[in-house]
Amino acid sequence: MPLFFRKRKPSEEARKRLEYQMCLVLDLHDNQLTALPEDIGQLTALQVLNLERNQLTYLPRSIGNLTQLQTLNVKDNKLKELPDTLGELRSLRTLDIRDNEMQRLPQMLAHVRTLETLSLDASSMVFPPPEVCGAGTEAIQQFLCKESGLDYYPPSQYLLPVLEQDGAQNSQDSPDGPADRFSREEVEWQNRFSDYEKRKEQKMLEKLEFERRLELGQREHAQLLQQSHSQKDEILQSVREEQSRLDQGLSEHRRYLDAERQRLQEQLKQTEQNISNRIQKLLQNNQRIRMEQLMSITQEETENLRRREIASAMQQMLTESCKNRFLQMTYESQRQNLVQQACSR
Repeated sequence: MPLFFRKRKPSEEARKRLEYQMCLVLDLHDNQLTALPEDIGQLTALQVLNLERNQLTYLPRSIGNLTQLQTLNVKDNKLKELPDTLGELRSLRTLDIRDNEMQRLPQMLAHVRTLETLSLDASSMVFPPPEVCGAGTEAIQQFLCKESGLDYYPPSQYLLPVLEQDGAQNSQDSPDGPADRFSREEVEWQNRFSDYEKRKEQKMLEKLEFERRLELGQREHAQLLQQSHSQKDEILQSVREEQSRLDQGLSEHRRYLDAERQRLQEQLKQTEQNISNRIQKLLQNNQRIRMEQLMSITQEETENLRRREIASAMQQMLTESCKNRFLQMTYESQRQNLVQQACSR
């Protein structure tokens, strides 16, 4: 019996068995990934790859080696283009590339004949044109096939052979019988998708709650802004009304002062006119009395009368001068009083 045994290399069957046991669903959403490893193409049994909500700027070319991949979700990343090797995904049925920065689809995507659902942002696309992208997956694939010189056939003609081929290959690679393998695979798929749906539902509930709180905060902020604007408008309106009342009061007071000043001026003018008339009448009366006295005096008394007249005239002149001075002083005093009263008002 030999003491040493050479380590055997894993057989082809063991390698296939190990490959079959690899994860069929790879969920890497919300992981802040900036790039995928180049060796991701070695996961040839992978059927679902979820890369939603990451920071990916490109996909490795080795992704074309995932020949069993049926669902590829790269929604909400920073991808600007897709690799041409995407056309080698002969089992791809669902592709979601929404919320990215890409404007062109690779023309090699026309070779993916099993593609049933293609989700993208039609308005931002350049190739194919937005009107083609907005018409749905079938219109997009028809356009790409026409550009590539291929005849278009619906994916239903390709899905059945692909699924049958995958089922036969999995039956051969599985270490157990087909029924057991299918049962375990079905349970595993259901469990994985159940967990995925639960996480997705939880994320959706959290998102809805966040949106509800955000909307509530925005509504409260809008109400506060509206109340602030309303109070501001009320204050401005009250200030404008108060200013209007003040302006109106000042205008009325100014008109009253102007009317009072004009009335005082008229009164002063009338007073001056009355004083002038009285002085004129006094002078006329004095002249008339003087003439009557002169006419009644005889010739003999002329000399004596002349002397007395001169003395009387002088005395009268002094008296009239005093009277005139007194009237003038009285006039000036009344005038000053009127002026002071007008200034006080």
